[in-house]
Amino acid sequence: MKGLCREFYTTYKSTSSMKQTLKLKIANLATWIMIATVGLIVLWFIGFIVSNTFDLNVFTSRTTEFFLTIIGFAFVLVACAAILSISLNIGLIADSKVQEGGGERTKTVFSRNFLMASGLLVVALIGFLFIGDYLTRQSEKNNLIAEAEDLIDRYEQPIDELTLFIQDTATIGKVPEILKFLSHQKTEFPTVSLITSDRYQNETVFLQVHSRTSEKTLKKPYFDYSFYKCSKRDCDYLKEVFENGNLDSYLWTKKNDYKFYYPVEKNGKRIILLFVKYERYGKMGS
Repeated sequence: MKGLCREFYTTYKSTSSMKQTLKLKIANLATWIMIATVGLIVLWFIGFIVSNTFDLNVFTSRTTEFFLTIIGFAFVLVACAAILSISLNIGLIADSKVQEGGGERTKTVFSRNFLMASGLLVVALIGFLFIGDYLTRQSEKNNLIAEAEDLIDRYEQPIDELTLFIQDTATIGKVPEILKFLSHQKTEFPTVSLITSDRYQNETVFLQVHSRTSEKTLKKPYFDYSFYKCSKRDCDYLKEVFENGNLDSYLWTKKNDYKFYYPVEKNGKRIILLFVKYERYGKMGS
């Protein structure tokens, strides 16, 4: 009888120990899920803040929407893991009876390694964002220049007509039609406009013609004051083209906006074709 009781007690103790071990494993798993998920959320917010602070152009709209979906799922996962951990009494993990002597030292080493790994991960993320931004912009610039030059080579005759029509009040009304035609040839360039120069009180000024400019406007002085508003760097470049005969192209970028100036000199007239593109997202992850 005593042997039977002893065997029953041993079996019960073993079963109880197994249940406690299983609970600890599940609680540990839930804890690590929470830590990993919260870590991903923190990294995402760091990446988001860095990208917006420095205007980094890395991800496409599709990739960004995917990340937002993942972040939403991560919040749900953290909430579920937290509820599970509480229900399993996560405090069992910190049982003071388990490895009482060496537990404190192990915890300190673990915390130090965890902090170092987290710091390296954040540095790697920021480095990835800046490298991705640089590669995206370089790829965008090269593609923009190649497509603009292809457009100019492909439609040489309409561009020749621009240099003729812009000089004659009888044909100047055809200029917006040609610009509209050019603007519809490349998805990279929603807008192609023309820049020319004039004199105002002995100063060089720059006039811009869009595909939306009316013939009535073009026949007014200074195209009804359609002056091209440019920054100092752009204005310096335009002066080099119209005053000093510089025919080098110029690519201008700010944030996610791109402007490509391409000088054309034919039929005794010098003009600049301005290709404009606005891109809200990068190309990585597409």
